[in-house]
Amino acid sequence: MKALIYDPKPDTHVRLAKQLRQLGIEAFVVTTLKKMLTESRKHRYDLQILDEIALRKATHLERLCTEFPVIIITNKSSKIDYEKMILTGITGFLTRPFRPSLLKRVVNKALNKRQRVLDSMKNVASLQRKIKELKTLNEVVQAINSSLEPKAIFQTIMDKTADVIKAEAWSVLLLDPKTNELTFEAAAGEAGQKLLGLRIKVGQGVAGWVAQHNKSLVVADVAKDPRFYDGFDRKTKFITKSILCVPMRHRNQFMGVVEVINKIGGEPFTQDDLEVFENLVAHIAIALENASVYAKMEQTSLTDDLTKLYNIRYGNQFLDIYLSKPTQRQAKLSLIFLDIDYFKLVDDNYGHLVGSETLKLIGDRIKRSIRDKDVAVRYGGDEYIVILPGTDKETAAYIADRIRQEISREPFPASGKKTFHVSVTLGVATYPDDARNRDELIGAADRAMYNGKTTGRNKVVLA
Repeated sequence: MKALIYDPKPDTHVRLAKQLRQLGIEAFVVTTLKKMLTESRKHRYDLQILDEIALRKATHLERLCTEFPVIIITNKSSKIDYEKMILTGITGFLTRPFRPSLLKRVVNKALNKRQRVLDSMKNVASLQRKIKELKTLNEVVQAINSSLEPKAIFQTIMDKTADVIKAEAWSVLLLDPKTNELTFEAAAGEAGQKLLGLRIKVGQGVAGWVAQHNKSLVVADVAKDPRFYDGFDRKTKFITKSILCVPMRHRNQFMGVVEVINKIGGEPFTQDDLEVFENLVAHIAIALENASVYAKMEQTSLTDDLTKLYNIRYGNQFLDIYLSKPTQRQAKLSLIFLDIDYFKLVDDNYGHLVGSETLKLIGDRIKRSIRDKDVAVRYGGDEYIVILPGTDKETAAYIADRIRQEISREPFPASGKKTFHVSVTLGVATYPDDARNRDELIGAADRAMYNGKTTGRNKVVLA
């Protein structure tokens, strides 16, 4: 504890300083008003004991008394305006000569007031910090929920999480239920990019422990915690000191964990940090779940229920977007139009259930025959199209014949142990050789296929 003494009388301030030291208070003495004003502005004291002459600076004292307890020392012969002293906010006063026991009581009263002020200031600061955190959290949540793309959500977390929790690094690990492993899906910080795609078993390390027990964990010093796994530090050359890790769940379904590492400044993570971060992670989980639901709905709207190939809606969108790009207008794009030969006989002879299974199996065989960049579409009924980006007609014809052979190679199952064979006829057209737009391209391939139908079937015909 430190006290500032202003007393122009050497014989009294020496004794006062000695009495304060006996109370465990270090005293700093000034003997002029000018030095008192300078010192009180320059340093923060727990207590100020001032000669009554300081009352001449009432304006200064009024400001001073809001921050520090002030005790005024008076003489018996002095005429003091005590009402003014009270209004100024002075904590107490002593009249010379005073006993050490009285000094002790007055000082203790002043210091108790000082502690109440400090506690109040601390509560106000804590409230202000909490308001700021909640405001920032609200901004982060709005940003996260503005997107339905997981990558965009992760990018927002990277951009905004530092505003909520001041830490050197953070990462999101999602659960792969098939392998019971956590995968680093997003990471920020010095070594973040080196972690992407890496996996850790549930139960391994701090993140694995949180996943296994489905509850939050604060590790103040990883060197003292046996749950910490240093394998990733050795791989990335990053030094982990402390961790705050929170499980991510939605509707009691565990999704993964989010962790922040090394609070900036070297301080340990606090209970306040944990509460704020758990709130943030809850919103991250909701955003990712919404994105997942949206992705499934989007996928459902663009795929055929039976064959799981893309539907014609997606096929048209793909062609429109591809052909609208200036960089693609001069590039080749080919399209295969495929129709099953005599498919009505399959329904008539084996029933519609076998017919539906046949359509599905043909879709599987088409997918096996094409490249990753090619797009297989169920056009409708027993018709399919295959879009071949960046492909000339000669290559497209080769791929079309590979599809034809793959479909014909093995028989299709019927009821019991019965089987039957199916052939297909395919037409091939190429942009911009045979068409100027999407509809003309599909039409040219369809006419080529129809030409094959009328000239023998089970063949590839070029537009």
